[in-house]
Amino acid sequence: MNHELAAELKHAGFPIGAYRAGHKFYPHEDDPGWTDAARRHGIILNTYDRENRLQDIRNGYYCPNLSDLIDACGKHFARLYIIKTIWTAEGPNMEQIAIGDSPEEAVAKLWLAVNKLKESNAESSAASGMSISTKPNDGRS
Repeated sequence: MNHELAAELKHAGFPIGAYRAGHKFYPHEDDPGWTDAARRHGIILNTYDRENRLQDIRNGYYCPNLSDLIDACGKHFARLYIIKTIWTAEGPNMEQIAIGDSPEEAVAKLWLAVNKLKESNAESSAASGMSISTKPNDGRS
């Protein structure tokens, strides 16, 4: 996963669980102590980084693995396949489709597309005057 896609996931609010050694990470541009090469190409987290540079990891751009991405898509993930060198991730309907150079990239783009669709649906509901309540209706006004 490249820096731009990792940053897009972070800014879109991708749910990150525990940071794990072995995952790719791109340091934030303003965090001292990282080389320009690490910022450009990322690094693979090790136990030392996880234990001693946790704030840097939180500031930066963490790359979730394939299973994390699929879990985050939930019911919006239907299948993943490759034709030649292009990976395709599909949702349950043909309107939700994303392609990438790797399976992680394709599923990350699917997650982003699904969440943009959720946001636009929520905005449409709010604009039309419909409100969505998360509180159960107990019959009292």
